Amino acid sequence: MLIRFVGILLFLSTFPVFAHPVIYKDGIVVSSSNMQSYSDNQLMYSWSNRWSTGLNHWRFTKEDKNTELGFLKLNHLLYRHNGESSQGNIYLHGGVGIADSEIEKRQTNDAYMTGFEVDWETRTLFTAFKYYYFTSPKVTDISMAQARVGFSPYEAGFEQLQSWFMLQAMIMPEVESEVILTPMLRFFYKNVLWEIGSSTKGEWMLNLMVHH
Repeated sequence: MLIRFVGILLFLSTFPVFAHPVIYKDGIVVSSSNMQSYSDNQLMYSWSNRWSTGLNHWRFTKEDKNTELGFLKLNHLLYRHNGESSQGNIYLHGGVGIADSEIEKRQTNDAYMTGFEVDWETRTLFTAFKYYYFTSPKVTDISMAQARVGFSPYEAGFEQLQSWFMLQAMIMPEVESEVILTPMLRFFYKNVLWEIGSSTKGEWMLNLMVHH
């Protein structure tokens, strides 16, 4: 199997209170997102406010068997709209690496990923959609779509604890036939963000994010 990256994640740009794939120039993000059906761990470096590169490890679990993928990943901020009290972003993702699967047949081979993210947010509202596609020609193909909506009951300053209520809907047809709905709580304090939740099927979520 691939060696898994140890993670914690985050970033929040100075305006919004949400994690993004590209942050300020020379910023470093370490991230870990975990559920029973999948995990996503990253170590990323933003060499400009439009581009970041780093290492990315994914695990997908089906019937106690894992598919693991490791990538050298590139993120790009394609578009950003700054309003008076809101912000919208479009990000593109790509990566090359290796895959190791116990689900189809156990072997290691080359792998590729692509995807995009869109989000819109204010100090108290948040919406986002992500789509990823992973392929290894001789091993597996996996797609993943994830949508989120959330709100904060109050506005907090950057130095204060910020709290959010969110609902996530996720579909991974090759791993789970049903949509996974996960209510969650998100907290952000200074440069640390963490999320906890449980899906309607009883699958726990724990995400942790840090930026420097």
